[in-house]
Amino acid sequence: MPAGCAHGTCIVLDDPAGDDNGPGSYRYPDNPAFGAGSFDLRKFSMTREEDYWVVSVTFAARVKRASVFVSRDDRRDLFMQTVDVYLRSAKTSPAVGMKHFDSLPGRGVAFATGQAWNRALVLSPVPGLLREALDKTFPGARDVYVPRKVRISGHRLVARVPVSFMGRGRPVAVSVLILASRFSPSFDLIDRARGRLAPEGLVMPVEKSAGECRLDDAGGMACHFSGCAPCGGHPNVIDLLAPAGTQEDILSSYNPFSGEKARLPLIAVSQPDKE
Repeated sequence: MPAGCAHGTCIVLDDPAGDDNGPGSYRYPDNPAFGAGSFDLRKFSMTREEDYWVVSVTFAARVKRASVFVSRDDRRDLFMQTVDVYLRSAKTSPAVGMKHFDSLPGRGVAFATGQAWNRALVLSPVPGLLREALDKTFPGARDVYVPRKVRISGHRLVARVPVSFMGRGRPVAVSVLILASRFSPSFDLIDRARGRLAPEGLVMPVEKSAGECRLDDAGGMACHFSGCAPCGGHPNVIDLLAPAGTQEDILSSYNPFSGEKARLPLIAVSQPDKE
């Protein structure tokens, strides 16, 4: 346990440098908005402060904003990362969520046998739109918290999560996924009214080959990460909180022919309380 942490009041985990390449082959889009190291997770922490958990995600490079079209008529300055945090609490009950083995939509991964999560947090540049999309596309949406405010602090994204959302007990296991955010014409009102809002979970895909990366396209930005090999059923995860030397094997464990997804572990962060 890190110095200065009382029992169960904080989680601090480091991630290896230079592994922001998914299963080992992913490459950044060719655009200044995707600077080297900007998706390279270096540290994750959760610290209890009275009625909140403060969640901090640190990257190798400074977090920057880019001007993007959220819809055809809505341009905003936003950060480009999306961060998923999957948690298992010390004590489980209906009040702290059901057990889930699937990730959120568009991630292209699932969780290993015995590695279920019951609470998830998502740090997103478009929290209102993501909340709407999850409510329409993910059966376990009630177990997902999307902070309405995410603060940029140098290399970090920081958000606050109510303790009441986490339920009784402290987190005992965690998984952190770094993804690229996708902005799409499906955010327009007519498409949202037809129920076509972001079935890909607002996550940028990874494709076989690099292509033109334009953020100034009002019809939907064309950027994507590249280098899936083989493609089809591959993860859209750029970096994963994992011990050194394990990420490539974990994210390569998918089967493009059967559709079996890569299976992720949760990392134990404390001993569960005795029931």
